[in-house]
Amino acid sequence: MPCSPGRHVIECPTWAPQGSGTDSYKAFFVGGNPRLKNDFVVHKPGERFLLQTGSRGMVHVALGVVAKDFARNHVHCSGAAETIES
Repeated sequence: MPCSPGRHVIECPTWAPQGSGTDSYKAFFVGGNPRLKNDFVVHKPGERFLLQTGSRGMVHVALGVVAKDFARNHVHCSGAAETIES
């Protein structure tokens, strides 16, 4: 997340699990995509490299950031107006 005030556009790559050939065949004719049976593999850093995944495109997110109370909450960034000492 950007902490400098203003409008920001962020591109986030997305992914989906790849199934077997049979799963792809079913997805083509019936619809839907393969799903994870257990999502714990996504949360464990060592386990997520075992997933077979494929790119599913980019999500473009437009954010408007307002620098309010950054200094009071001890957030420091180069784009904030000015730091107020408390």
